[in-house]
Amino acid sequence: MAVTNAQIVEFLLANPGMSDADIVAAMETYKISPAQMAETVGIPEGTISARVAETVPPGSSVILGDTIIVPQYRTTGSGETQEIGELESFASSKTTGDPNYKAPVGTPVQIYSADGQFVDTVKTKKDLSFFGGIKEALKDPVVLAALGAVTAGATGLFSGAGAAEAGLTAADLAIGGGSSAGLTSAQLAASGLSASEIAALTAQDLAIGAGTPSATTGLLTSGAAGGAAALTPTATQAATGATLKAGASSLLPTNVLTGATLGTTLLPAAVTTTGTGLLTKAAESVLGKAVTGALTTGGGILQAQTSKEAAQKAQSAIEAETAAAKAAAQFRPVGMTTRFGTSEFKVDPTTGRLTSAAYTLSPEAKAAQDRFVKLAEAGLTQAEGAQKAFEPLQTGAQSLFALGNKYLAQTPEQVAQDYLKSQMALLQPGRELELANLQNKLQQQGRAGLSVAMGGTLGATTPELQALYNARAQQEALLAANAQREGQQNVLFGAGLLGTGATTMGQYYGGQQAAYSPYTTALGQVQALEGAGQQPLTMGIDLGKIGATTGYDVGRLGLQGTGQSVALATGPAATNNPYATALSALGSSGLLSSGVDMAAKAIGNQLDPGSAFRTAINF
Repeated sequence: MAVTNAQIVEFLLANPGMSDADIVAAMETYKISPAQMAETVGIPEGTISARVAETVPPGSSVILGDTIIVPQYRTTGSGETQEIGELESFASSKTTGDPNYKAPVGTPVQIYSADGQFVDTVKTKKDLSFFGGIKEALKDPVVLAALGAVTAGATGLFSGAGAAEAGLTAADLAIGGGSSAGLTSAQLAASGLSASEIAALTAQDLAIGAGTPSATTGLLTSGAAGGAAALTPTATQAATGATLKAGASSLLPTNVLTGATLGTTLLPAAVTTTGTGLLTKAAESVLGKAVTGALTTGGGILQAQTSKEAAQKAQSAIEAETAAAKAAAQFRPVGMTTRFGTSEFKVDPTTGRLTSAAYTLSPEAKAAQDRFVKLAEAGLTQAEGAQKAFEPLQTGAQSLFALGNKYLAQTPEQVAQDYLKSQMALLQPGRELELANLQNKLQQQGRAGLSVAMGGTLGATTPELQALYNARAQQEALLAANAQREGQQNVLFGAGLLGTGATTMGQYYGGQQAAYSPYTTALGQVQALEGAGQQPLTMGIDLGKIGATTGYDVGRLGLQGTGQSVALATGPAATNNPYATALSALGSSGLLSSGVDMAAKAIGNQLDPGSAFRTAINF
C-alpha cells in the first residue's frame, strides 16, 4: 500500500532528529519518490533530490519510488592520486521501481546542478561502449568533413554490408565504393591475416569494393556493383571536391603502365603485371596514411570542439553566477506589520533599486495619538498662562528681597545702639515720673535733705534714691546685652528674608516650568506611538541589510566555487574527448594503418597474379 502524505508528515514529526541519510533510507524502504516528499513538505523537488544525491556514495545510485538519482562528484587525478570532491551535479529519471531496471533507448534524463537547479534534459543512447562511441563519432559531420578532406578522390571506405553495419553511406565517407559485399572469404584467407584478425576485419566492418580483376591491369573491371566504376567517385562524391590528386578521377592514377599504349604495346605482359603490383603497393601506403591522417585530424577537431564547448559553458556559468551574486547581494528590505503599524517599500521592477519607503500607523495607534495631540494642545495653552498665574510669587519675592536688604543695610553694632536708644527713650518718661514721686514722698516725710554715707567711693544719699539708681543701672545693663543680641538677630533675619525671597522666586519660575508638563507628557506619548509605528520600517530595513550581507557571502562563495569548477571543467581531465582520443590513438598507433595496408595488399594479391613472384624476391 502506498504511503500517504499525511503518514509522511506523522513520521517526520515523530522523528525530528533524523539526518538526511536516515530520511533517504526511509524513502527507499517505503518507496517514497522525491516528488511526493516535495509535495508533502513544500520544498522544491530539485532541492529534495539534491539532498538525496549528497547521501549517495560516488559511483552508486538510489531508486526512490519511481525515480532513480545518480550523483556526479567532482573527481581530480586518477589511480592512486584520484580524489573525490564535492557533489557537482546529479541525474534524475523515472523508473519502474525495479532495482535492476535499465532505461530503454530515448528515456528522458533530467540533469540538475548540485543545489537542485534544473540544467537540461538528455536522452539515453544506443551504445555507450568504446566502439559504439567510435561509430557515433564517425557520424559527426565535423569528423566526416575531416575524413572527406584527407581521403579525397575516393568513393568510400565503408561500403555494402560493412557501411550498413557502421551506419554510414558511401556519400558519408568516400574511400572505397560499390554496394557489394566487399571482400570475400577467399580474399581474406589469401591475405595472410590470422583467424582473429579476419574475425575483426570482415566484410561487415571494412568493405572496399568487389568485382572481377582484369587479366591485363589487375583492376576491377566488372562485377554486380564493382569494377572500374567502383573506384571512380559518384556524382555526389565528386561534387564534394574530394580528390587525391589534382585532376585525378579515381584512387589509382591512369596512364601509368596501365590503360595506355605505353603499358599495353611497348612493354611485355609480365612487366605490365609488375607495374600493376607497383600501383598496388603504392595504394597500400597511400590508403593507410590517408585513413590514419583522417582519424588524427578528426580527433583533433573533436578535441578542439570539446574544449571550445567547455570554455563557453564555463563562461556561461561565471556570468550566471556573477548575475546571481549581484542579485543576492542587492538590498531588499522586507515589509513588516506589527500591532502599531505597517511598513511599505517600493522597488523599481526594472533596476531592482529601492525607490521609496513608508510606514502607516494602525487605526488604534492613530486614534490614541490624535487624543494625545489634543491633550498636548490644551497643555500648551495652560503653559502660555503660567506666567500670569505665578506673577504674585514674583512680586512677593521682590518685596522680600527689598526688606532683607534693608535689615542687612546696618551692622550689628548700629542695630544694637539703635535698639538701646529706642529702649531708653521708651523708659525715660517712666523713670522721670518715678523719680518725681520718690522726691515728693521724701519731701513730705521731711527727709528730703537726709544723706546717708554709702561707703567707699559712693556718695551719700538717701536709701530710697540709692535703690532707685541701682535698679536703673541693672536695667540698663540688661538692655545693653539685649541690644547686642538684637543686632545679631537683625542680620540673620535680613538674610532669612533674602532666602525666602529667593525660594519664592524659584517657585515662580518652577511653577511656569511645571505648567509645561501636561504638554510635554502628551507630546511624549505622541512620539512614543510614532516610534512604535516606525518599528516595522526599521525591522524591514534591518532584515534587508542582513539579507544583503548574507547574499553577499553566498554570492562570494558561489563565485569562488564557480571559479574552482571552471578551472576543473576547462582542465585537461574534464575537456578530454574520449572519441577524439580514440581516433587520434587509432590514427597514431599504426594498427589501423597496418590493417588497411594488409587489406589493400590482400586485394592486390587477388588482383595481381605476379604478386607472389615479387614477394619471393622481396620486391
